[in-house]
Amino acid sequence: MNQYNVHEIVSDLLMEHCYIIYSEHDALIIDPGDAYEDITMFLKQNNLKPLAVLLTHGHFDHCICCRKLQNDGLKIYIHELDEDKLHSDGNLANLFGINFDQLYADKRLNEGHIKIGDFDIEVIHTPGHSEGSVCYIIGNHFFSGDTFFENGVGRTDFYDGSMLKLRQSLRKLQQYLRKPYIFHYGH
Repeated sequence: MNQYNVHEIVSDLLMEHCYIIYSEHDALIIDPGDAYEDITMFLKQNNLKPLAVLLTHGHFDHCICCRKLQNDGLKIYIHELDEDKLHSDGNLANLFGINFDQLYADKRLNEGHIKIGDFDIEVIHTPGHSEGSVCYIIGNHFFSGDTFFENGVGRTDFYDGSMLKLRQSLRKLQQYLRKPYIFHYGH
């Protein structure tokens, strides 16, 4: 199992957690939130080449700076059932009175394994917080997005949230909770 370093940035917007997981020279950005300047500064200071942006879901607080990162040449990955949030009101920005630069994903994900550079990534579909919510496992790191938090679970009261589906997703994730992963939460 590859060993990676993880740098955490907490966004000012809604205290969303952005993660940069990196090896010697390459990096992936998970849920960049509104941390564009902090992300680019960290990458530059550490001489890291960003390969892609992985989104755990399409709510604005997790992806508001994605258009800037995409303009910088990064590919945006999101589950196919949340892709429409990147270019619709489904991202909830309007609900909160936030301006959102709409975009289209470069890659639509499904559950399974993908490889980006030397990163082997397990994508676990975990609907409940949103229909296309996912968790990622990279090496010994588990990124839950808003599926669950250290002391709770994500909200299910938005238009495509479902407490029933979230409970099913949490049951599905029980097998992973017994393994020695380092957990990284969305908030």
